Amino acid sequence: MQKQISPQGEKWSTLARSGVGQAIAVLGGASTVGLVAELLAADEAAVRSAVRQLAAGSSAGAPVAEVDIADWILRDTPAQVRRELHLRAAELLHDKGFPAGAVADQLVAAGVAEQSWAAVVLLTAAAEALANDQIDRAVARLELAYRATRDPAERATIAIRLVRAEWRISPSSRTRNYTRMRAAVRAGRVPAAVLPAAVMFLLWHGQTQHADQALGQLDCGRLDEAAPKVDFLCAWLRATHPPQAQRQQRLLAAQALRRTASALRPSPHLLGAQLLTGLFTGRPRDETSTLAQRLLTCHRLAPSTVETLAAAVHCLIYTDRLDTAAAWCDSLLAEAEARQAPTWQSIFAGLRAETMLRKGNARAAADDAVLALNHVPAEQLGVWIGTPIAALVRALTLAGRHADAEAQLRRPVPRAMFESRFGLPYLHARGHHYLAVDRADEALRTFRRCGHLMRRWRMDFAWLVPWRNDVAAAHLALGEHRSARAVATRHLDLLGTASQHRTGGVSLRLLAVTADRYQRVRLLRDAAAIARSGGCDLELATALGELGAAHRAVGDHDKARLLIREATRLADSCGAGALLHDLLGDRPRCPTPPGPRLRAHPNGLDVLSPAERRVAELAAHGNRNRDIAATLDITTSTVEQHLTRVYRKLEIARRSELSFVLGDAGSSVSATG
Repeated sequence: MQKQISPQGEKWSTLARSGVGQAIAVLGGASTVGLVAELLAADEAAVRSAVRQLAAGSSAGAPVAEVDIADWILRDTPAQVRRELHLRAAELLHDKGFPAGAVADQLVAAGVAEQSWAAVVLLTAAAEALANDQIDRAVARLELAYRATRDPAERATIAIRLVRAEWRISPSSRTRNYTRMRAAVRAGRVPAAVLPAAVMFLLWHGQTQHADQALGQLDCGRLDEAAPKVDFLCAWLRATHPPQAQRQQRLLAAQALRRTASALRPSPHLLGAQLLTGLFTGRPRDETSTLAQRLLTCHRLAPSTVETLAAAVHCLIYTDRLDTAAAWCDSLLAEAEARQAPTWQSIFAGLRAETMLRKGNARAAADDAVLALNHVPAEQLGVWIGTPIAALVRALTLAGRHADAEAQLRRPVPRAMFESRFGLPYLHARGHHYLAVDRADEALRTFRRCGHLMRRWRMDFAWLVPWRNDVAAAHLALGEHRSARAVATRHLDLLGTASQHRTGGVSLRLLAVTADRYQRVRLLRDAAAIARSGGCDLELATALGELGAAHRAVGDHDKARLLIREATRLADSCGAGALLHDLLGDRPRCPTPPGPRLRAHPNGLDVLSPAERRVAELAAHGNRNRDIAATLDITTSTVEQHLTRVYRKLEIARRSELSFVLGDAGSSVSATG
């Protein structure tokens, strides 16, 4: 509460309300006697005298501690006077060469920007505010610049910058600026440099007709500096919105001709274009992952790089560099959180959910998917919502929570999602839910629809969605073993060899169901070996469980018991409740009996992460570090770091002790090799 002002304070208050006090309040931190005198067109000596009296009054009991003096003075200043002072202050600071931010603040406070230089200053200041994550300040400056600009193309550019600034917080299609952007696209007023951004925002919300209209306005012969952005847009369309790309053959052809010429000018968009183009045209996985890490390492998260960085993470996921992808998701998610960008957080949490799902960790995938869906209202996630929902449905299905999975599938999703890559994992997850609840006919139709889309879009890649394995699983559920065998064999034929990709192990496991009991052991042993090197603990648990059952069928009960014990441990650590129930049957869940060495360690092997456990098992079996690195597709340095942590956690001193610590679990390596 403001304290009582003394007679001397009243004199100070009157003086503060005078022109000098108002000028000081308007200029704020830029105030000097000279600037105040110029702003008021007054004598500098008179201003200096007034400033002394103000200072004396302030020290004699004026209301300084209780209220901010400048705000108090400005609130007491008539609006018209205040506006004129801010306008004159903006002109004065601009003429004196003050930073754009200081000038822009005066213009925004005035609420008008009629000077010829105002728009440029406001745009410069907005860029500075965005770089410092001052979103509200940036939006205020851009909004005033939009009103101050009369050129339609410049207004369209500013509208898209406003959409981009707001999108990181709320990616809604119902804002005034999104409507402005869409109107500018309809009128053909959007410059080529910002058309790619407009297309991505339109496609995020599934507005394909407006996106087609925008793409039709790109003049392939006059792109200049926009060429890298258009190159990335073309590659991104092929990878993410293939129907849209197929309607833009003119643009794609021009991009292909331009690729060599633009290679000398590296940028995040150019690297992203090369990355996505290589991924979908058969570039070796090592080269793709190297390029993806180069892009992620060299370019910071920013409004203009979100899509390129997300594409790089997706490439790491698709090339099975899952540990690397998870590490980058963690880093980008932390940065997005620190910079208060909920949309970015949602994107990278969704990517981490997809990564965890491919690693076979259903529990972590569910947590990350929920995080992605909670950062932004679902109706604002557009077609991208397919990523977190697919991960969540698949994770809930694996956990045996079928009612919860069904509830997620009842969420409304945009129809346009099924014209994008984001619809594929959604169909995959929905089909597996149908399989889990004994609706195999619906599962088969869903998987076939997914395969039909992938073939039509020329995206029939096992690393994207292994739909033939899914179809084979549905046929098996229907008792159609011959059809299942034909489809699984076709998947293997397309791979070349089963070991070419981790989905080949799944095909072998499906084929084993149709084989005799002795062939089944051989097929499942190979499937388990591929799963072990593929990095998916869930698939490894599934293969080991079926291999254990196969050994039991041929009378090898000891080996069966070891394998099923290991499968049970893995399924439990993954949060795969449905698989755990199948493995245990009616038996109560109980911990694995510890070996002789483990009795000294209360936590047993639970203290090891799945990655550390895989390295420890291979080391216990006598593999050298470089052999382990080659088997798990990681670096030798990573192997050494894992082993160091393993030794510390298990309280051992040397490699030779691993076989004693791992006990029966270590012997399962040889059983599956």
